[in-house]
Amino acid sequence: MAALRKPNHVHGLTRSRRVALSALLVALGVALSVYPGPIPFGPAKLYPFQSMINVLAGVTLGPYAVVVALLISLIRMGLGVGTIFSLPGSLPGALLVGVFYRYVWRSKWVGLLEIVGTGLVGAWISSEVVAPIFTPKFSYDTLFFVAAFTPAAVVGSLLGILVLHILALRHVLTV
Repeated sequence: MAALRKPNHVHGLTRSRRVALSALLVALGVALSVYPGPIPFGPAKLYPFQSMINVLAGVTLGPYAVVVALLISLIRMGLGVGTIFSLPGSLPGALLVGVFYRYVWRSKWVGLLEIVGTGLVGAWISSEVVAPIFTPKFSYDTLFFVAAFTPAAVVGSLLGILVLHILALRHVLTV
């Protein structure tokens, strides 16, 4: 009878461990958003630690990383340390890293795709979808958001890759 049941694990984690890891990453992401806090840049608040969390979540949770990014963004907005731009600035990067790590390339270097997801895709969504709705008085070019999001994504992605490397050296994770 037990052989007929579908396994409740994804990517080597049981459902309960996946939920616990997600909660831990959300808590860490929220805590790091309060201190040291975001970097203001126009209407956006840049947050390199979001990119770091996206890399960690993408590698450990796969596509479920997008849920972690969503929760962190919503809590940040609720606390006033994030803006509406935190959604398009974090979700594409988390999804890209998670999907590519799960289905295409099992390497910590897949964390560099966070830069593409946040710095390019997130910037485009911010300028073409979010900014016209929430800041109609101002027009922001896509290059404005690329210039805003990319440096934070580069720093955060490299931090995430460094943390993954340290966890692998300590035999906490296999990457």
